[in-house]
Amino acid sequence: LDEQIKTAQEQLNSARILDQELSQFARIIDNSLSRAPRFSFDEINEFKTKIGELAHQRKISINKMSDTNKWSLPNLIESTYNLELEATFVQIGQFISDLEAQDNIIKIQTLDISPTQTTEELGPNVDSRYRVILELSIFKVRKEA
Repeated sequence: LDEQIKTAQEQLNSARILDQELSQFARIIDNSLSRAPRFSFDEINEFKTKIGELAHQRKISINKMSDTNKWSLPNLIESTYNLELEATFVQIGQFISDLEAQDNIIKIQTLDISPTQTTEELGPNVDSRYRVILELSIFKVRKEA
């Protein structure tokens, strides 16, 4: 009887984990479907705000940020964001991980990293700073009527 209880408990735990993963996936799918022909201004501004908040949490400087609607495949809606950031290498990695954790389909089109200030210029206990050019796109699939 103990063995059956143990097996049932393991199956229950597996089902709970699977439910959490699938609900996250379902949220991404819900955020990625639209009947609109393009992203709304509110959606664009909301994502820009999210980027700003993520950068602020990681203490990353945003030097430039712009957005454009891109032409894409017939039932695909794409909005592209161009960012110029200044951060340490660790902060860049954390920021990219934060972007990956968003409930949207995001593709990093371009990632260019170049040093702005090295450890020698800043001092022995300060991390090097990098200039990061990041072009990323958010996608939605247009639902058929």
